[in-house]
Amino acid sequence: MTSNLVSFLSETAYYNGIFLRKVREGSTEVFVPDPFVYVTKKSEYLPTSLPVFYNPLMEINRDLSILAIRTYLDYLVNDSDRDIIYVEALAGTGIRGFRVINEVRKNNLYIILNDINPKATDLISYNIEKLNFPKDKITVLQYEANYLLLDLRKKKIVPDIIEIDPYGSPVSFLLNTMISVRGKLGLVLVTATDTAPLVGKFPSAALRKYGCRLIKSPFDREIAVRALFYALGREASIVSKRIIPLFGIFMHHFVKIAALISRGKKEADKFWRKIGWISFCPVCHDFSISFGLHRIPCLRCERDQREKEPLGPLWLGTIFNEEFCNNMLDVLGELDIERKNAEKIKRILEWELALSEQILFYDTHEIARRLKISPPAVNYVLEKLKSKGFMASRTHFNPRAVRTNATYKNIIELLVEIQKE
Repeated sequence: MTSNLVSFLSETAYYNGIFLRKVREGSTEVFVPDPFVYVTKKSEYLPTSLPVFYNPLMEINRDLSILAIRTYLDYLVNDSDRDIIYVEALAGTGIRGFRVINEVRKNNLYIILNDINPKATDLISYNIEKLNFPKDKITVLQYEANYLLLDLRKKKIVPDIIEIDPYGSPVSFLLNTMISVRGKLGLVLVTATDTAPLVGKFPSAALRKYGCRLIKSPFDREIAVRALFYALGREASIVSKRIIPLFGIFMHHFVKIAALISRGKKEADKFWRKIGWISFCPVCHDFSISFGLHRIPCLRCERDQREKEPLGPLWLGTIFNEEFCNNMLDVLGELDIERKNAEKIKRILEWELALSEQILFYDTHEIARRLKISPPAVNYVLEKLKSKGFMASRTHFNPRAVRTNATYKNIIELLVEIQKE
């Protein structure tokens, strides 16, 4: 356990029946329930064993929040004369919100930290008092998350940024998030930790929660991101709003997406132009793409004469907005983020921006296995593809894969050529 808790400090405290230990993330220090007291067995899941939910392994998720919010405020929000409101509807210890107020550093930024657990809100209030966080900029509430979002709407409080990061699926909070968030250039950040349905391990759960047919596939991590964007955009469309995806990342057993919001029926209709289906051959893994709910994807593989498996509906537009992600890279160097996390984020953004318009990828190791040849190094495959005039890049969704405009046939020919070398 200790090796995973490298950011826990030696300072401890005791408050309202909870043993606490100070933790540092970024440049922010906060008291959280002491895992050395509450977690005594390796088999215990740390976050749910604590009296208030806190997962140290999700630090990079919170780093992404800080980076996205700072980029959003620096490049997209020009209203310095009005208050900017950030809402974390399921705050837990509140560490993300404390990092936002401490590390984003905008004078007109105000945050609402909400959690239905009274121990959580007590701990948030304790940290505000103990560590001198600005009381005039932080509001602490104890509501069920959907109630909070609708209550803000009733009181005509319009959040510019809403963060949804539950334990499990975020789907039940998406509609009210869309109802509440600012319709003109609002920002929504959503995390899903129920990755098993999203990668197709439980198709019935995926259909029930996300409204998508998802089964295991060679591209399951990218499919998971596209399914979550579809679910978010569908809820936005119901209330005449549209999502504009900014980034979608799958790592450490979570999916995190960010989207800008625009409003209007015509805007909402634009979302559906980028919805469609992906079908893949379960034998050779070649795939085809079709846009439109009404367009049935190709269901027979010409190569293996096997029936293809359809996946969808899915968001088929770009999942890495080039302008926003390049701005994120510029901002990244200005933030105090743990070095390894910063390097991971930088690598992900650079890889995905290299060919952001290309949908899906080819697992060169898997194709080589089917051809019964030795798999070449991915970087060498990239070099050979580029030398032949194709576009190609790596992807964080699969470290053994290449994203390219080459066809499956081109990849096979290239791998055979490399083997002969």
